[in-house]
Amino acid sequence: MKVIADDYVDPAFGTGVVKITPAHDPNDFAMGKRHNLEFIQVIGKTAKITDAPPEKYRGLSREAARKQVIADLDELGLLLKTEDYTHNVGHCQRSGTVVEPLISTQWFLKMTELAEPAMAAVREGKTKFVPESSAKIYFNWLENIQDWCISRQLWWGHSIPAWYTPDGEIIVARAEVEARARLAAQGKDDTVALTPDPDVLDTWFSSQLWPFSTLGWPKETEDLKQFYPTEALVTANDIIFFWVARMMMMGLKFMGEVPFKTVYINALVLDPHGQKMSKSKGNVVDPLEVFDKYGTDAARFALTAASTAGLTLALQESKLETARNFANKIWNATRFVLMNCDDILESGEPLDWETELAPPELADRWILSRLNQVALDANDALKEYRFHEAAALIYQFFWNDFCDWYIELSKPHVTAKEASPQSTAVKRRIIYILERSLRLLHPMMPFITEELWQRLPHQGETICLAEFPQHHAAQLDGRAERELALVIEIITKLRNLRATFGLSPALLLKAQVAAADEATREVIEGMRDHIQRLARLESLDLVASLSNEKGLVRAVVPSAELAVSLTGLIDFEQEKARLEKDQAKKAGELAGLEKRLGNEDFIKRAAPDVVEATRAQAAELQDQIAKLKAMAEAL
Repeated sequence: MKVIADDYVDPAFGTGVVKITPAHDPNDFAMGKRHNLEFIQVIGKTAKITDAPPEKYRGLSREAARKQVIADLDELGLLLKTEDYTHNVGHCQRSGTVVEPLISTQWFLKMTELAEPAMAAVREGKTKFVPESSAKIYFNWLENIQDWCISRQLWWGHSIPAWYTPDGEIIVARAEVEARARLAAQGKDDTVALTPDPDVLDTWFSSQLWPFSTLGWPKETEDLKQFYPTEALVTANDIIFFWVARMMMMGLKFMGEVPFKTVYINALVLDPHGQKMSKSKGNVVDPLEVFDKYGTDAARFALTAASTAGLTLALQESKLETARNFANKIWNATRFVLMNCDDILESGEPLDWETELAPPELADRWILSRLNQVALDANDALKEYRFHEAAALIYQFFWNDFCDWYIELSKPHVTAKEASPQSTAVKRRIIYILERSLRLLHPMMPFITEELWQRLPHQGETICLAEFPQHHAAQLDGRAERELALVIEIITKLRNLRATFGLSPALLLKAQVAAADEATREVIEGMRDHIQRLARLESLDLVASLSNEKGLVRAVVPSAELAVSLTGLIDFEQEKARLEKDQAKKAGELAGLEKRLGNEDFIKRAAPDVVEATRAQAAELQDQIAKLKAMAEAL
């Protein structure tokens, strides 16, 4: 028996000697090539032993033959021991059976010459990856590229364009007629029997031609001139080398330029447990079931809002529920506008968008500034492929700014029984904001926005052809945004004080506010009616400084202090005892967390995200304890 030395063998593993089967293992095949070994096929295409081994093994299944070899070695006294160990074994995706490598004659494509231009195109910026880190996968594969086996033994696919003569000559041609013409052109007998190659091209070989073959190539069609190269390819990082790199190579080879200017690598959607979906695992989420349960627009928005380029996202039900709730919010907000602005809608008078933009009130100037700021930021985010950021911006604007605040601030005018110039102006303005908001949302939620947009005054036949909102610099109003932000914080703090002491929303409270400067006082004075209505106040007194009377609970906002009188509303001693008891409970919880964080074993052994979550929980408890202490002292 011939013994060969090769640095592939690990001398520290087992005996340091390994038998090789060059015809049945890629690594063994490489060693066989290096040492000019014979390639003996012992397993046939039917997974049975061939005639190459001794007769007793011929025709046995591969499993039976392996057991027989072990038994024979043992009988001869040559077997030292049998030992199980884990290694990589290929399995068929469909049947789950072990795949045995075999040597066969295949068609190969030489790749090195094609790879160089594809790498140069990305280095020179002709094509860019988003995120840039994804280009590492691209370069790593192309820099280590090997010749590509392009033939497959499958039922379906593009046929290998080759024909065989009886003496084995290969004629490459697209059809038999062309093959015979080539024989004739060479002065050979073109009447001989020709056999087509039985194999088909690898699916990825066909797919790599997609950017131009779908546009009529090799003919120079108008579609090809118009759409090649395209602006962007959206794909996933697991097929960068399967598809993206190959499209780049073929585009440069046959068209002379890159097929796309940008490759956007979208987030890979995983199952709720963070596992990659696959048929074999049985964890595939059926999108049709998701659409039926949550709605198509909700699913689309949830994926957009949760997707960061190049990363992964687990498809959690909570994200889909949030998106469904958002769709309901859009529907109900539009319903409110349609119900209360019917006089404007039924008048048939077209809205002159330019004349709607001179609002006299702070809330109107604020919402227009917010709308235009969001339009500016969303456009920038979309241009840079930050789709999740655009979704978050528009979501926050529509739900918080428009629905939670502007509609609430505008209700006295919108729901007024008697029409007035002011109520008419506010109604026209709220329709304007809603219409532009629907256009901002349309790329992410196309169906609901089309349905609702058609019920509003609009220009054009369909929202999908309407202009995507751009910002108007003249409508950006930083002062209005700062001033209304103060008003919102005052209302929010007053609501929080009510909730902290468990006071009913139906109960009207008495409040004081002390402004730090005249400008702040003017803002609060101008919005006093809105603050009283939305914070459910009986009165709101503007004072030079807060009263020292017992029963006042205080809060601080930028450039102002607030106080609410609880006299006659709660039992101070009982409430103080409750706050102190809650404070003691949270102090105990905090002590437990601090003890855990002080344990070096916990810091070393726990997962980093667990440690960080524990620290965040401790910080939150510290904040809650400080607030409880302040409230107890105020009583």
